Amino acid sequence: MEAAKVFKRFSLMSAGAWVGLALLLGAGITYYAERRMLEQATTATLHYFQRLPHFMVTSEDFVRLKEGEEYDRFDRLIKARFFTPHIFCVKIYDRDARLVYHTPDRTLIGRIFSDDHQLKKALQGEVALNLKRLKGGEHVFEGKGSPQVLEIHIPILLEGTDRVIGAYEIYSPLDPLYRGIWKMRAVVWSSVIFGLFLLYAALSWTFRRASRTILTQNEALAMQADELKKAYDELKAKEEQLIRSERLASSGRLAAGIVHEIGNPLASVLGMVDLLLRCQGTPKQRKECRGNLERMASEIVRLKGILQGLLDYARPLRGEIRPVEVNGVVERTMLLLSSHKIFRGIQLIQRLYEPSPFALADGRLLQQILVNVLMNMAQAMPKGGRISIATEARPVEKWPEGTIAVGRPFGPDEQAAIITVADTGPGIPQEDLPRIFEPFFSTKETGKGVGLGLAICYSLIEAMKGAILVESHLDLGTTFSILLPLAEGAPSYDG
Repeated sequence: MEAAKVFKRFSLMSAGAWVGLALLLGAGITYYAERRMLEQATTATLHYFQRLPHFMVTSEDFVRLKEGEEYDRFDRLIKARFFTPHIFCVKIYDRDARLVYHTPDRTLIGRIFSDDHQLKKALQGEVALNLKRLKGGEHVFEGKGSPQVLEIHIPILLEGTDRVIGAYEIYSPLDPLYRGIWKMRAVVWSSVIFGLFLLYAALSWTFRRASRTILTQNEALAMQADELKKAYDELKAKEEQLIRSERLASSGRLAAGIVHEIGNPLASVLGMVDLLLRCQGTPKQRKECRGNLERMASEIVRLKGILQGLLDYARPLRGEIRPVEVNGVVERTMLLLSSHKIFRGIQLIQRLYEPSPFALADGRLLQQILVNVLMNMAQAMPKGGRISIATEARPVEKWPEGTIAVGRPFGPDEQAAIITVADTGPGIPQEDLPRIFEPFFSTKETGKGVGLGLAICYSLIEAMKGAILVESHLDLGTTFSILLPLAEGAPSYDG
């Protein structure tokens, strides 16, 4: 519906723009045609007077003031030579702007019109044209012929010289011209209106088709969006199921190693219990019993810690981002893994920053990342080696060239809690390094992994808005750096 409203608004605006353009075009054509018609009428009038050279160049007697019979003869001459259907009034002035001849009325003869600017131009030797509405003054008689005329002032030259001895003032009616203009306007505007009607019909048909197409496409897009949302929800559910499956698998691997380790302390505890059953008699025997009790308590505490760690790790995920003490997560993870048989022959080194950094993270998600990374490193060193894990809080530096990074990019000098895990294993080939976070990619032997551990680490670090950097060199080892945003108010490194 929203798309339909937008399209309707666009259609109205487009139609308005086209109408405005058509009106502007019609006005331009009309204006141009009117100017051309006026120019043609003026040119025709001038050509007519150019065919009368005898009266344009003459003697001073021609502009002399005449009276009586002489004026009548002169009047007949002018009417015979000058008058056409397009001229209804002729005036003649002498050099002093005195009216010496006037067709409609003789009462104005002898008056001087020195304030007529067009007449002044003619007396200076220029031809002056003017569209004029006749009213008042000397036009009181001419106005009876036509309300709007073409007024022409033409200089009269002395024969054989360039001296101006007088001027003509000639009036040509514009009524026929304006009748032609009105006909032209009717044709132009009829064409414009008809064109607008055709344009409206064409645009209306086009817009209706386009509107139906857009609405159909909009409905299709809405259906595709619903399908994509369903697919995304299903993908998200599959991802969560995959994380749970990998978590259960890693829990199973941990449990398999821990079961064997639990057997030794339990056997020791059972032996001590058997000894305690005989613990009586001399002070020396009772002292030995107390020592056995202390060792038994120590073994039970160690078992409890291992089992609690395994229980915490296997507990269902409930992601909750909050300030987490990084050192505590590392210590619990190391306690959980230290009893696993895969870590036999591997030296574990901890260098924990004090005071402990506090990161915005989820403790169990972070622990799963550490378990996956540490297990991968241990599996890569079956003949033993060294794994060091360190924590710190400092500004993020530029990542070294060749480093693979996933997760959120950290800005320069942004404060972060960093966990660095490094091994002395064989390293990862450079051609495989960019693919280690891809699902189901694994460099392990068949049957020893499906390649989901680091892919899940990628998903978990993104959920915590952190990053993982990996740097590896063949025969020198691999380093994982886990970056997490510092919690507000947490201790930070300033230099």
